[in-house]
Amino acid sequence: MLYLEHHPLPALAPFIKALWYVRDPHAIHRHERVLPTGCAQIVLSLARDHLTDANNPISPLSHTPAAIFLGIFSRYQQIDAIDFSELIGVVFHPGGTVPFFPDNASIFSNCETGLDDLWGRASLNLRNDLREASSPEQKFSLLEYALLTRLALSKHQHRDPVLDYALTHLHASPGTTTIAELTRTTGLSPRRLSERFNEQVGISPKLYCRIQRFQQAIQQMNCGADVPWAELALTCGYYDQSHFANDFRAFSGLSATDYSTTKRIWANHIPLD
Repeated sequence: MLYLEHHPLPALAPFIKALWYVRDPHAIHRHERVLPTGCAQIVLSLARDHLTDANNPISPLSHTPAAIFLGIFSRYQQIDAIDFSELIGVVFHPGGTVPFFPDNASIFSNCETGLDDLWGRASLNLRNDLREASSPEQKFSLLEYALLTRLALSKHQHRDPVLDYALTHLHASPGTTTIAELTRTTGLSPRRLSERFNEQVGISPKLYCRIQRFQQAIQQMNCGADVPWAELALTCGYYDQSHFANDFRAFSGLSATDYSTTKRIWANHIPLD
């Protein structure tokens, strides 16, 4: 399997965390569970004219469009590794989708939306161009050009400084930063802070903080840190081990022990079969 990440151009960097590309000529049908990260994404299949809808229990081989926009998920998703035949994607910073998808971000939370429905013919043209490009580097350049074009046409070319301030504090200390502290330091009321998060990030600040606290635990566990659960829970800002266990299962569908003993390539992808 080939997996590459590409840092975006400076003009895109305030909004986009990374571009990625994966190609696995030997990909087979195999289910994986993807954990919530607090980031929205674009995913485009370059090998096939659809993506596999592995979340459909009635028809496990049903399809979704080949190009989709994924809002922030607050629950795990299930994917089919057959789609790794060739994919390219964009990971947005929280609040970074606004110039590219100007509707209220909460509309897209916990759902997949066909990119054609949002970008129209431009989505089809982009995917065709990406499929014809001969190297991952050329594909990244084409994708960046498409994003730069949309950014140039957007009226939202600058990030909300108050939201950025709140996000910076949440990322620095997701286990200890409180909503009360954010409202006090930003000067916003709890209601207005929640509105800004829902409009620009897609979820409430409280839920976003829970996801980041969960991710802090995931990253430590994925690094192989041999830390007792109770100590890890306190380090990541949970009240106690029970609080940690309940949140972990709510976001992953697994116990922390099951996660730690599962063989995986990426921290947020858990093979199921």
